Amino acid sequence: MVIKWLHRLLTIVLALMVGGFLLYQYYINGQPDDSLAFKKQVSGDVWLYVTKYNGGGATVSDVYRYYLDGPIADDSQVMKAISERQPFLVSDTDSATVTGYASTVNIRLNGRVYSYTNSDVFYVNGVAILPVININAYGTH
Repeated sequence: MVIKWLHRLLTIVLALMVGGFLLYQYYINGQPDDSLAFKKQVSGDVWLYVTKYNGGGATVSDVYRYYLDGPIADDSQVMKAISERQPFLVSDTDSATVTGYASTVNIRLNGRVYSYTNSDVFYVNGVAILPVININAYGTH
């Protein structure tokens, strides 16, 4: 009788631990509360999409996420299209100067860079685009 109750208790504790872990993973890896700040054609089939974090408040600095992707005609579909992607740049400014030629993207910004990677890949009409991303970042004074 005691073994049955201990087994049930252990099963409940383990189920709560697994449920808590899954909830934690969902919360940590969930989609950020972003909205589309603007989009810009960089070159040919390379487009820049910048999102702004809507959470926080007066004590949280602005966070902008920069994504590269192909042309997305409908603005309402942009957030859905980039929701599975990771930004190549996260910064506190949306005033970066972004230019490009073919699959080379050049970025110049004044502000904080929270994260950056110079590699990205996306598909346009089934063709993989691997842009070369160059950055010149100048911190704030």
